[in-house]
Amino acid sequence: MALKKTVTTILSDKPIAADGETLLVDCTELDLDAAVQVEIEVAITYGATATAGATVRVWGAAATGTYTTDPIDEFPLPFTAATSEKISFQTRASPRYMKVSVLNEDDAVAASAVTVTATVQAVV
Repeated sequence: MALKKTVTTILSDKPIAADGETLLVDCTELDLDAAVQVEIEVAITYGATATAGATVRVWGAAATGTYTTDPIDEFPLPFTAATSEKISFQTRASPRYMKVSVLNEDDAVAASAVTVTATVQAVV
């Protein structure tokens, strides 16, 4: 059994409106058919007057395009106003398909430069 790691950009340099969320239709879908491990990396830039951070939401589907109504995982991002933050975390490799969104918890200030990448380790 051989393993291979593949890095995929899910979102690239997206803004998020105040109290908004990136859209699943804008995300690259991950096919996790042979995956044994998934690591998500998220980068975000907060505005100077921001008072709240963001949350990463992971969505799963048994069939392409048919996503759950509730996320299968959620991870709060580190927050400091007027800074760029980056975090990596592992999530489940159990759904057949996966997408990731980022929810801006600040109801008055937009976030910017949101980039999400996934490293999937799979059996080849």
